This record gives sequence, structure tokens and C-alpha cells, in this order.
Amino acid sequence: MPTVLLTGITGFLAAHIALSFLQHNWTVHGTLRSSSKRSAVQAIPSYAPYLASGQLKLFITGPLESADYDEAIKGAEAVVHTASPVEFGNEGFREKHLGPALEGTKGVLEAAAREGSVKSVVYTSTFGAVGQHKSHPTELKGRVITEHDWNPYTLEELDAIAAANKSDNPSHPPGVLFYMGSKKYAELAAWDAQEAARARGAEWSLAAMNCVMIFGPPIQPLTSLSNGGMSTECLWTLAGGPGTRVMEAAFPYYVDVRDAAEAHYQAAVKHAQGRFILSAGPYDFQEIADKLPHLYPAQAGRFAQGNTPGKYMYEDPGIYELSNEKSREELGIQYRGKDETIRDAFDRFFELEQQGLK
Repeated sequence: MPTVLLTGITGFLAAHIALSFLQHNWTVHGTLRSSSKRSAVQAIPSYAPYLASGQLKLFITGPLESADYDEAIKGAEAVVHTASPVEFGNEGFREKHLGPALEGTKGVLEAAAREGSVKSVVYTSTFGAVGQHKSHPTELKGRVITEHDWNPYTLEELDAIAAANKSDNPSHPPGVLFYMGSKKYAELAAWDAQEAARARGAEWSLAAMNCVMIFGPPIQPLTSLSNGGMSTECLWTLAGGPGTRVMEAAFPYYVDVRDAAEAHYQAAVKHAQGRFILSAGPYDFQEIADKLPHLYPAQAGRFAQGNTPGKYMYEDPGIYELSNEKSREELGIQYRGKDETIRDAFDRFFELEQQGLK
């Protein structure tokens, strides 16, 4: 049974990645930054048989910037690095965003370079490292964005935004720009690390998964729906009542978390090399608000109505196109439709609500 090292197993996407590998009969070495998360992971029902059999093992590796992977990576054929600071605060670009992302990425890839069993590495990047974030999506109508594109913000520009504590893009506050910038430069560091490792004789492949907005049912440990990570929060807020504000989709493409997880697995087993945009297609929060009363007619009165029913930014006035051709052709991903993703997400939200989460 092959082994994968999976960093950051408590994350929304990482929890599904773990399940995907486990269901494909891999042993998973999942990492935690501290022992405080161990019991929460052990309580996930989907993991119970794998923990009992030893197919899923948990390792405490310490803070991201100084994590020690030497024990967890032993015998691993694949490495999936999802752990990264998800920090949207407007302060501390270098200290809270860039530094931990860079050091965390360098640390795990240095461990991969030392471990001779590693054949493939998958890095969880983001559309934040690809998108043209100096422009509003409608200003890019007609443009096709592919894996060849990069976030145009430079370190100097991000430092200037940090110094002024003011964004130059009204769609993205400083903290969002800092997060996307940190992911861009961490991904670049990953490519540099592979080049350096190859110069020393390592032969592992490297695939960067450039995920768009990830939606779907959470299986990771949660204590709150309203504070359960950006993906969960953005959807759950639509169940806040008819007068709830429906936000504009600053990142108007989505992918189901289960499809994103499967893409990570396929990239590992196929020794994929290069960048892969993971996207099922465009969406609009108004569109989701319009769908919810039809998906849950008995609860129709609890959903946000919004101000523009039936009008979606990706249709009118239109936005850029995002190519998922590479992920479909090289990884074989067949993306779920919007209704399935939304329904499965809210089914899980309502289940958690019944358990007392707010």
C-alpha cells in the first residue's frame, strides 16, 4: 500500500484529499501543527475505520515555518502540501502571510528532496496565483485565462499596499491581496525547489493545483458555521434571512471540494507536471440565492433574496473565461454541476445546524 504525506489535514480541502487517497487504498500520513487538533480529527466519522486499521496516521510536525517532516515523510511515495496560512488580516504582509507560506513550502520540499522514496509532489496553490487581480472581472470580459497567467502583483507593490494599509483594488482589501500574493510567491518557491532538487538528482514530479473558489460539504472539524472558513461562511450567510446582503463574487468561478480533492490524487498517481486550473465553471452568489428556495422549498423563507434576482455578473455584463481544459484532459476530472455542489453543501450545513452549530 503506497503512502502519501499530507500536510494540513484539518483543512476543508485537505480533509477531502485525505479521504480520496484513503478510498484509493493509500496510507495517509496527515500532519498537524499541534496536538490540540488530534482529537477533533479522530472524531471525524469518515476517518474511523482508517484510523482503527492504521491506514491513517497523524503526526505532530510543529508550526508551519519550522515544521519537522522527517518522521512523517518516511517511505512516502507522494507528498501533498496543502498547509498554508489562511490569513486575511490587513497587517503583517511579510510576517503573517509571505514568510510562513514561503518557509512552509520550502520546508516540506526540502524534506521531499531528502527522502528518496518520493516520486510525486502536489502543491495546493490557488487561482490567486493566476488571476489578473488588478482588474475587476467585468473589465476582463473576452479574455481567456490559462495556466500560463500569473498574478501581476509584485512584492514591491504588496509592500507598498502594506505600508499604506490601503488596497489599490476596491474588490480586494489588503489582506486578500496579501493572501494571494503569498500563494503566488510560495508557488514560485516550489518551482525553484524542484529545479534545485533535480540538479541534485531528485526526479519527483511537481503539480500545482490552482483552485478557484471551493464549495461543497465540509467534513473537517468545525465549531461554527458562521466562522468555519471562507468557503463555508460565504454560502452559509445566504441562509441568514430574506434581508441578508448578497455579496458580489470577487472570484466568480467555483470547484466542488470533492473534485478538487480527486484532482490532487490524480496528479499524484499520474506524476503530473505543471500547473492545473481547477474550475467547474462560473457562479454568482445571487444565482445561488435564487436556487436555494427551489432546492429547499420547506425552508424558502430563511434564504437571502438579494437585489437582482435572475441577473448574474458572469452573464451580464460578462467576465473573463477560465480554461479547465488541462485538468480535464490530463487529470481526467469530470466536474460536478452547480446544483449538486450547492445541495450537498447545504445538506451538510443543515445537518451540522441540527447538531448545534451556528
